[in-house]
Amino acid sequence: MDGELKNFLYRLKRFMASKEGWVVLVEGKRDKRALEKFDIGPVYTMRGRKFHDIGEELSKKFKGVVILTDLDRTGEEIYRKLTRILEGYGLKVDGSFREDLRRSGVKFVEKIPQIVLEERWS
Repeated sequence: MDGELKNFLYRLKRFMASKEGWVVLVEGKRDKRALEKFDIGPVYTMRGRKFHDIGEELSKKFKGVVILTDLDRTGEEIYRKLTRILEGYGLKVDGSFREDLRRSGVKFVEKIPQIVLEERWS
């Protein structure tokens, strides 16, 4: 497995296991399934909800959020808006894992298992 992707998965899994009251926020159900394949959780999907509705719901259940949107233009825009909104609801926001993912060369969260499998067999 690529060292950067391995570092990303290891760091995220370890962070989530050590942080009570934190959740990973992803764009869709394929992203959620991709992370759950590596026993990373809890994972919450946006599922087309309004950002303020997400902020309100998460602030009732969690104290911190790892935002892990895709690294395309849309994902970057979602990340910026969500960060501002979630912080407005009093949530701590961690975006460092997006940078780990960027360094690994992976743009889409849902592709992680496929890339890991390809690396394993090459």
